[in-house]
Amino acid sequence: MKKNLAVSFILIVCMLCAACSLGRDKADVGMKNLTQALLTLDKNVLSQYGETTDPEKDFMDTFVPTFQKATNNALTPEQAKQIGKTMIARLAQVEVKSVSIVSEKDNSAEVKITIDTLDGGALEKEPSAEENKKIQGAAASEKAMQGVLTDLFIDRMNNAKKIGTSTMTVKCKYNEDKDVWEPLDMEKFIDDLYSN
Repeated sequence: MKKNLAVSFILIVCMLCAACSLGRDKADVGMKNLTQALLTLDKNVLSQYGETTDPEKDFMDTFVPTFQKATNNALTPEQAKQIGKTMIARLAQVEVKSVSIVSEKDNSAEVKITIDTLDGGALEKEPSAEENKKIQGAAASEKAMQGVLTDLFIDRMNNAKKIGTSTMTVKCKYNEDKDVWEPLDMEKFIDDLYSN
């Protein structure tokens, strides 16, 4: 009787362990969920990683000073926020095309992620004749010029076309405490994702 009870107990423990591992996402599924959450700033998914409670605020807190520095403060912080909000909307339209496992062993994996690529060159091209008219019309006033440049930048960003895809390979690990797959270097992953 004691022997049957011990065998039954061992079987139940084994079944529970198997059931727990069945509920765990594979690395490709987990990393796809994270990638989509970062592109759409999905607060619910990102909260599982413990990184943020307000992803849009965190994005803007990084974007605005970086943009200000890159443009030598040519636009006001409020105008940089308008551009940041447009960028958030555009990032949400980027699709994760595929995520595949390159290698996976225990709690470590390497995955290949392919996403849409937007035409960043559209932001850097020479102004059109119509854009030049707007710029020249605002040349007399710094405030007017800032407004025109903000509008042009937002318009170009909104009209940037998807020009293909970009693929990155990411080393990741399974975080048992958080029950999620995450990149070994989250900061680098986010930088790579947003710069593609």
